[in-house]
Amino acid sequence: MRELFRVIEEHVASFDYAFTAEKDESVSVGREDPEMPGWHWCKNAAGLEAWIPSTHIDINDKTAVFNQPYNSTEHDASLGDIVQYLGEYLGWIECLNNEWGYGWIPSPKLEKI
Repeated sequence: MRELFRVIEEHVASFDYAFTAEKDESVSVGREDPEMPGWHWCKNAAGLEAWIPSTHIDINDKTAVFNQPYNSTEHDASLGDIVQYLGEYLGWIECLNNEWGYGWIPSPKLEKI
């Protein structure tokens, strides 16, 4: 059965682009987010940068390899929106919105219904 969540606090996406990667793709690893431990600022071969959860990469010093596909898309979400749960990683929920669009929303901004 699908798990549904309601947006209890508006969320505006931090970035207007998506960082996507396939399994086994390599990136360079920068700093870890002090406010969201486990999220690392990474850069791909094309120079695109984004926060990547440590659950999705195997880090070896200053480089990492994706252990699964990744897409950094964040949802813009309004109070009361309903989303379908796909997974939760390090304080963020992967979900589908009511138009079947994929994205992330911080878990404190959602409540299970």
